[in-house]
Amino acid sequence: MNTETHSTSSGQAKQCQNCKNQFTVEPEDFNFYEKMKVPSPTFCPECRRQRRGAWRNERTLHRRECDLCHKSIIGLYPQGTVFPVYCNECWFSDKWEALQFGQEYDFSKPFFEQFKGLGQKVPRLAIWVQQSANSEYTNQAYANKNAYLSFALRDSEDVAYVTRAVQVKRSLDVTYTHHSEFLYQTVDCDKSYKSRFIEGGEGCVESGFLSNSRNCQNCFGGVNLRSASYVFFGEQLDKNTFNEKIKALSFGSRKVQQELTERFNKLKLESIYRFAKLTNTSNCKGDHLSNAKNCHWVFDGFELENARYSSWVFTSKEISDCYGMGGSEFVYEGIGVEEVSNTKFSTVTDGSNHVQYTDLCSASSHLFGCVGLRNKQYCILNKQYTKEEYEALVPKIIAHMDEMPYTDAKGRVYKYGEFFPAQLSPFAYNETIAQENFPLTKEQASEQGYAWRELEGKDYKPTKKSDELADDIKDATSEITKEVIECGHGGSCGHQCSTAFRITAQEFELYKQMNIPLPVTCPNCRFYERLALRNPLKLWKRMCQCKGKQSENGVYQNTIEHFHKDQSCSNEFETSYASDRKEIVYCEQCYQAEVI
Repeated sequence: MNTETHSTSSGQAKQCQNCKNQFTVEPEDFNFYEKMKVPSPTFCPECRRQRRGAWRNERTLHRRECDLCHKSIIGLYPQGTVFPVYCNECWFSDKWEALQFGQEYDFSKPFFEQFKGLGQKVPRLAIWVQQSANSEYTNQAYANKNAYLSFALRDSEDVAYVTRAVQVKRSLDVTYTHHSEFLYQTVDCDKSYKSRFIEGGEGCVESGFLSNSRNCQNCFGGVNLRSASYVFFGEQLDKNTFNEKIKALSFGSRKVQQELTERFNKLKLESIYRFAKLTNTSNCKGDHLSNAKNCHWVFDGFELENARYSSWVFTSKEISDCYGMGGSEFVYEGIGVEEVSNTKFSTVTDGSNHVQYTDLCSASSHLFGCVGLRNKQYCILNKQYTKEEYEALVPKIIAHMDEMPYTDAKGRVYKYGEFFPAQLSPFAYNETIAQENFPLTKEQASEQGYAWRELEGKDYKPTKKSDELADDIKDATSEITKEVIECGHGGSCGHQCSTAFRITAQEFELYKQMNIPLPVTCPNCRFYERLALRNPLKLWKRMCQCKGKQSENGVYQNTIEHFHKDQSCSNEFETSYASDRKEIVYCEQCYQAEVI
């Protein structure tokens, strides 16, 4: 293992043992590691995020049998896994006890090798669906009703193809959308109603094709709108003229929808963009943050304090390297953890404290290397110890992890302080969120030592090609719900394409009600296309592109004199817009001067 290091005035430079690139451990990082009593990492932040992501399957579902009650279920694991898989009812029952799989710690073997053996014996929960009705095809789902192929959502009803959402009703194909109803194809949208194609919107009502807009009603085609009405592709109209233009458009036509999308994309490139979406924040670097303080490289979160290298995190403080987490403090390298404290290197763990290297554990404390435990304390590899025995043994195991580290097939070395190796994950790489943020081909995944799973063979064949669908929804009949439609991408897009899809009766009715044409690509392809509308979870150092009276490229003309007058703005920032992007990116001061 080569993790060459050298110190600089701003931190310690290290070489990532995975990608071999240089990264810096900042002084603030060292402060956090000292609080958590862990060594500094040997993987860079990006490789750590990829490694954690390989342990999170959100959207890949399989039909299989519960290994206890033998009923047919939907789960995250295919039939034939080496470990048992139980349905929700069986897993949370008293029909089995995770302690029965406990094993003595073996100082002749690396820790991760022993953890792997334990993970192959303890039953796993098939899927995470709680307090939901008629929502079988969902995961990481809580208190939903009539949800279909939707993931990481809660308190939602009558939805399909929804991901990472809260309180959404009667909507289709929305991502990072909350407290809204009757929406279609939205991303980063909140408190909106009866709208479509919204990218970064709040309070949008009966509108469409809007970007970075707030409190808009009856607007179609706009960027950076504030408290606006009757705007049509950047032009302010009176109510009657606006309504005449809207009536003249056949929104239910796929051809018209494509034309409007092209016009919208052109409008976006003629507009300015705020360098980051930060609301009520202090000393923060990241994007899509609100009510946050002292956050560094954090994305998609709110109510945070002292957070680093994390995303999709809420109401937490003193955390680093986390994803899908809320209500927690003092957490390092966690994914899918909720209401925890003093937690290190854990996945799908909730209501627990003082735990390390746990998977699928709940309401427990003082665990090390455990799987599937509930309401337990002082356990190591699922074996029960007294408090005194536990406290004496854990330091010896940590020392042993350094003396006899686990080495994977690619020569990556895992001592104490590293998250679980991706090769130990119960999921194939292409089933996980790692594939979303770090897409690989099958060949690339194999070269990097990740598992890959081919799509399961389908027991149906397409009965209709996508180009045979009616162009206008008014010409479509409910007979389409009986067809198997060939995806327009045909599996050639790299979007985990399912190659064919169906349109459900509930979905068809929403298309009719919202006057939306039938889709021609499968839900997976549509999801990846929405993700592409968001910036990557990375930051680049850039200069403001405001050059006095206009933008750097001369496309956008400023409407007011800025603080730097006719000179180029000298403000620098870190932004999720890479330097080769076509968007015009302004600093906070210049953006606010233009967008009131």
